Amino acid sequence: MPGGLTLAPPTRICPACGGSNEHEAVFCANPECHKALGDFKYVLEELRANVRWHERLADSVTAFIGRPQFLGIHAFWFAVWIVVNSGVVAVMSFDRYPFSLLGIVLTMETIFITGFVLISQNRESRHASKQAELDYEVNVLTYRKIHEIDARLDDIFNRLDRLEAKWQKPQ
Repeated sequence: MPGGLTLAPPTRICPACGGSNEHEAVFCANPECHKALGDFKYVLEELRANVRWHERLADSVTAFIGRPQFLGIHAFWFAVWIVVNSGVVAVMSFDRYPFSLLGIVLTMETIFITGFVLISQNRESRHASKQAELDYEVNVLTYRKIHEIDARLDDIFNRLDRLEAKWQKPQ
């Protein structure tokens, strides 16, 4: 440039958060985003955008029942149920031993929890299938590109060998 001015390379704008990044950056510099920069589809975001309400509910329930708090709440609930219905405290019992109502409630809870877990697992299975499909596509594209580069290298080596042979021949 005249006058010794140089242009700074253009910055890359993250399509997810809109943050500015160095031109050579591969991932967004924003620690909360850290998405890959480039012309890629964000598959996880696409899949999350297409989640239906019952799948969101199933994921929330499944996430909760997978925590230790779920067991703690149930242990507390069972203890209170048994204490109240055993007559230990002077409260009117509504489910005498062998606690048939508790058994029915737990059976119904089990049915719903099983349904939520299955819905969540089916959705995650679809995600895993999509990821495997994308991995396969990337692998095929990479394989083709490597073979294309290998063919070009072979051509370059052949040309170099011919040039060397031509230069080494006594004239």
